[in-house]
Parts: sequence; structure tokens; C-alpha cells
Amino acid sequence: MDREYIKDFVADVLFVLLSGYFFFRTVWCVLWLGPYLGFRLYRRRQEIAEKRRRLLASQFRDGMQCLLSSVEAGYSIENSVSGAVSDLRVMFDDKAPIVRAFRRMDHRLQNGESAEAVFREFGEQSGVEDIRSFAVIFSIASRSGGDIVHVIRSVSDTLYQKQEVMREIQTVLLAKQLEVSIMRFMPFAILAYFGIFAPTFLAPLYEGITGRIIMLVIYIIYLLCCQYAQKIADISI
Repeated sequence: MDREYIKDFVADVLFVLLSGYFFFRTVWCVLWLGPYLGFRLYRRRQEIAEKRRRLLASQFRDGMQCLLSSVEAGYSIENSVSGAVSDLRVMFDDKAPIVRAFRRMDHRLQNGESAEAVFREFGEQSGVEDIRSFAVIFSIASRSGGDIVHVIRSVSDTLYQKQEVMREIQTVLLAKQLEVSIMRFMPFAILAYFGIFAPTFLAPLYEGITGRIIMLVIYIIYLLCCQYAQKIADISI
């Protein structure tokens, strides 16, 4: 199992246990909060996959730049991919997504597969719209005898502009993401404060059916607010 997924799994379990203690004064709520935990684990997998896609998309521009340098120097597309692998291994770790992707493409090209088929499959497997679009454009240019150098240069320039816009957006969202993190933990701090210094103030919410229902409604609203805030901060272009 992925180490990052295990870390997030532990974090989600701890979050549910803390929720049970602070909102319901029991850790047994993990039993009936199981569906939410399952939902969080499902979302974690999606978030990790999306994070990897974004990393690949970010590194793809560097891959296109390395490919462009070789193509402009007069190398064939097959030799250009091989040269790009060497350049990318200098820029990134061997386990980087773009390095592994280009190494797989280089291996297939050296085995005689067409560049069109290799790029097309790369685009489909990546799940990244920019890579799929490049594969389609490359396929059309190859069949019609278009200028491959111009295609790669245009893609590289477009990716650079998109990354610059995304970098500006992330800078603006950084403060908002900090506010979201504070908002997520503030209810725990408030409940802990009253639990220590004024335990009788919130006692009715932990006793009887009415109090527990009210606390459950508050907890559901809290979870919905966290999900909504996360969705607002999740911007892609």
C-alpha cells in the first residue's frame, strides 16, 4: 500500500476519534461514523491521484522543453525522446513521474513502435488533459506532414502560460488554505476550552437524546463546511 495513503489513513482515523471525543464524548462513534471514514478514504485516494496528475502535468512542460531542444537540433522524434530521458534524469529523480513515463516511451520506441501510438497511449494513461491534447495534435501533424517542431514549441509555450497562471492562483489561495486549516481545528479548541474551564456549560449537549441530536447536527454542518471550503480552494485550469 502507498506510504502516502497509509499516512492519510492514520490521519483520518485520528480525526474521527478526536471528533468522537470532542463532539460526543466517546470514541465509539467510530462505529457509526464508519461511512464517513470510508468516504474520506475514498476521497483521499482521489486527492492523491489528482496530486500525482498535477505533478505529472507540471513536469510535462519540462519534458516538452527537453524534447524540443533535441528536435530543433535535428534529431528524430525517437532519438529526441531518448535524449529527453537523459536530460530529465538530471533535472528530476529517477522515480519522478515524467522520467518513468519518458523511459517507458523510449523503450517502446526502441522496440519499433510508432511515435504516434506511443504518445497516444501516454496521453490516455496519464489522465492529464494537456498530454492527451498534445497526443492528438501530434497524431494529426504526423499524418498530415505538419511541422512537429512548431507543434512541440506551441505546446511548451501554452503549458508555460498555464503554469504561470496556476502559480499566481496558488499564491492567492495560500492564505485561504491556511484559514481553512484554522477553521477545521477551531471547533476542537473551543470544545476543549469549555471542557476544561466550564465543563457544566456544554454538559446538556452530551446528555440525553435531544442534546446528542443537536451535537450531531452541529457536527454534520461542520463536516459540510469543511468539504465546501476544500472545494472552493480546489481550483484547476
